Amino acid sequence: MGVYDDNKVDAKVKAGGMRIVQKHQSANDAPDKNDKDSKEYETEIPPKLPVVVSGVVTKGDKDFTPAAAQVAHQKPVPAVQKLPPSHHINQHIHQPRK
Repeated sequence: MGVYDDNKVDAKVKAGGMRIVQKHQSANDAPDKNDKDSKEYETEIPPKLPVVVSGVVTKGDKDFTPAAAQVAHQKPVPAVQKLPPSHHINQHIHQPRK
């Protein structure tokens, strides 16, 4: 019957009991490497679009420096550390009796 062969690579892959779909690229999807015209119009850095915040156009890093943004996202450190609450050994819990 079906004996699993370790040397044979199977196209079916399962993870967590579910089948994983493997997408293979076909020859038609590959771009032409000989097309020089397409490389002439490509830019390395995409142009930055102006962002409007409260009706004012921002100036990028000039308005909000990276250091200011980092400070805004940091959690403040408490000046005095909290001590763990002291537990009373003889605490009486008020519960009705039967």
